[in-house]
Amino acid sequence: MSAEAMDVGHERAEFVVRPDGTVVGEAGAASALAAALPYTGRLARRAGEIVDVGDLRAMEAVGTRRLTVGVTWTPAGEGTYRAVLEPAEPRTVPTFMVVGGADTTATVVHCVERVVAVEGVRWSSVLTAGSRVVAVAGEQAATGHLAEVGTRMLAILRSLEDQHVAGFVRLRFEQGVLVGASLGRHALVACTGDTDDDVLLTTIDEVRAILADRDLSTVPTQDGPDAAGVARVAEPVPEVAEPVPSSAPPLVGARFAGAGDREERRGRRRRFGVR
Repeated sequence: MSAEAMDVGHERAEFVVRPDGTVVGEAGAASALAAALPYTGRLARRAGEIVDVGDLRAMEAVGTRRLTVGVTWTPAGEGTYRAVLEPAEPRTVPTFMVVGGADTTATVVHCVERVVAVEGVRWSSVLTAGSRVVAVAGEQAATGHLAEVGTRMLAILRSLEDQHVAGFVRLRFEQGVLVGASLGRHALVACTGDTDDDVLLTTIDEVRAILADRDLSTVPTQDGPDAAGVARVAEPVPEVAEPVPSSAPPLVGARFAGAGDREERRGRRRRFGVR
């Protein structure tokens, strides 16, 4: 099989990547993809451990081509990957507009809630290229865990970029599914049970279209006081020094900072020491 044939996406290839890294089958121009599978498999398996959905059983990635991979593990934790690479059906991404969606933070919140509205979706989140969780909806795990899962999903999407299968990734585990979709340099990450694939993919297409012209790097981090869906936390009120008696003229300048009654003057002798 020629590299040119694989590049135009008119051919189907089947191959197996063994635990020792050897490739058997019609890898052809997919040799770089075969080499990437053990790396993506380890990333995916750890993501499943973090969200407690069991062991990784399969991976699917879709872009201009479709990659389907069955995964089995040795007792030592090394994977065997049985892959099929084939042309993907072209998808027409629709155009959407959020009414009143000028605010990027509100738009991101709308999108994660839209994904959670799909039957079977447990939670969804948006992660920036800088590994910041900027919005979450659904059955929320700890934000720190979501950041780690999202970082791994970003790495998986990036590892597949040059293989024309980036854009959408589905990781199937024993007790659930993790879904990742690229939003430019950023990513949507969701955890699902049983879902209607067509409905889920259509909703993700909608989200990608809505966020296509948004600068997600400007959205506050989810665990920050101004984050999407998080109420602002009041800043602590600083302690105020006792007021100077009105009969005395105001004390001005750094040397009088915190000055009070005259008997506190000995504090001035300690201002360069450790209190």
